[in-house]
Amino acid sequence: MPAPEQTASGTLLLIFIQVSSRALTFAGNQFLLRFLSPSLLGIAVQLELVSVTTLYFARESLRVALQRRTSPTTATPITDPVKKVPPSKVAQEKDSQTVVNLSYLAVLLGLGISTFFGFSYLQSAPQEVTGSPYFNTSFRIYAFATLVELLAEPAFVVIQQKALYRERARAETVAAVARCLAACSAAVVGNRRGLAASILPFAVGQAAYALVLLTLYLLPVIHVSSNENFNLVPRKVAVSTSQEAYHANLFHAGILSLAATMYMQSIFKLLLTQGDALILSFLSSLADQGAFALASNYGGLLARLVFQPVEESSRNTFGRLLSAPPSGTASRERTIASKDQRQALKYLANTLHFYMLMALPLVSIAPYVVPVVVGHVIGVDWYTASTSSLLSTYCYYIPLMAVNGILDAFVTSVATTSQLRVQSLWMLLFTGIYGAGAWAMLKKFQLGAAGLVGASMLNMSLRIVWSGRFIKSWLRGEASDAAAVQKETIREALPATSSLAVTGLLVLALRMNVLSDLEDDRGELNRQLLGFLVAGTVLLGSTM
Repeated sequence: MPAPEQTASGTLLLIFIQVSSRALTFAGNQFLLRFLSPSLLGIAVQLELVSVTTLYFARESLRVALQRRTSPTTATPITDPVKKVPPSKVAQEKDSQTVVNLSYLAVLLGLGISTFFGFSYLQSAPQEVTGSPYFNTSFRIYAFATLVELLAEPAFVVIQQKALYRERARAETVAAVARCLAACSAAVVGNRRGLAASILPFAVGQAAYALVLLTLYLLPVIHVSSNENFNLVPRKVAVSTSQEAYHANLFHAGILSLAATMYMQSIFKLLLTQGDALILSFLSSLADQGAFALASNYGGLLARLVFQPVEESSRNTFGRLLSAPPSGTASRERTIASKDQRQALKYLANTLHFYMLMALPLVSIAPYVVPVVVGHVIGVDWYTASTSSLLSTYCYYIPLMAVNGILDAFVTSVATTSQLRVQSLWMLLFTGIYGAGAWAMLKKFQLGAAGLVGASMLNMSLRIVWSGRFIKSWLRGEASDAAAVQKETIREALPATSSLAVTGLLVLALRMNVLSDLEDDRGELNRQLLGFLVAGTVLLGSTM
């Protein structure tokens, strides 16, 4: 098991990946906006959605299953009689070959999904999309880039298994640089040659990203495979005992079953994470989709920079500390919570406490500051009242997104297969509620994109409540001192009472009608409101 220092270092590197990638994407997009209209950005968003959806469906469930089951070998390995390799070396070789073999299922699945999604998109896309300049060329480049990213999956799973965080950070950062440079260069060259404005720069950038990512993933993994004697192509695994269940001596049955169970959940998670874009693609204009993409990229920046890496690292941590028993295991007598369980709950409480502290300024001060700051960055051509409203709403949505992510990471690390199926049914219900709410917000109440975020907030809240109840039930089944452990976890997770009180006062004060006239018609903050926000920030910071 990796040391806590290695886990913390890995989390920081994952955050660095997101920061560098998003900073480069932000800089590149700011440059590309000079050459694009909202409609063209909307088309680019649609093509990216097809690519992201393909990759998500192909590999997400398997990645989560591999994080939970880091060592598939169930029996004690024996020394290889031919090569005279020590037992630990044999186990490493078998585990690595197992994850590589499984990764090719994601590649094959992705090939089928990309074909289906690509054909469906071409058949349903309106003439405004398919008739845009260089659309066919851009579509083919996006398809090529998606397939290249799929081929990088075998190397990625080895990097994750070996905790090669530095190598991953290097690969993804350099790939992000390549995407930014390629996209901006393509836009400049096209403009100088008098070519019509198009989404081609986005496609070129995506292809550069995929090619560089594949190359830099492969380089360290080839070295590792040479040292540990496993192949980066599917190869049969030597099964030493009947306890090790493999399909055709290639695919580990336990991990494959877990991945299949989680596959249905991946559908609901995708609908939640990409639901706004999917619904807008059916019910809104391309210009609205482009504006929403711009606003959501700014609004979700913190979530992608910090929360996503922390959630990914947390899945690894919980997976090592809390290995769920297989489905159907007989219940055992409850004992005092083990050291690993307490350590996992401590990690959960500390992460929630950190999220809660970040949430306080997000729900009190940020809704008034973020729209104004972003408005100055993107300029008057793109900034609208609906964009301002959407950015403000996102400030309330981000804390829910963060809390749901860490709770879901815990649940998927401890739940049995049958419990995961029950969770899938509840997620199906919550997704249905989200869909109905989103339709009502858009069509009936005409609230626009901000209404969609409101529907997502309802969905997130329902999922948080369910996860909290599940963790409470799980703890009661595991430990006789569940009540005390639960109380301690909640106490450590919540911020100080003084911080909550100051936050409440700030929210009430800023919502009062007395301050409503402190913001002028152009969305600028005058000195009085700015001074109030600064004072509130200082006061809130002093209580944390």
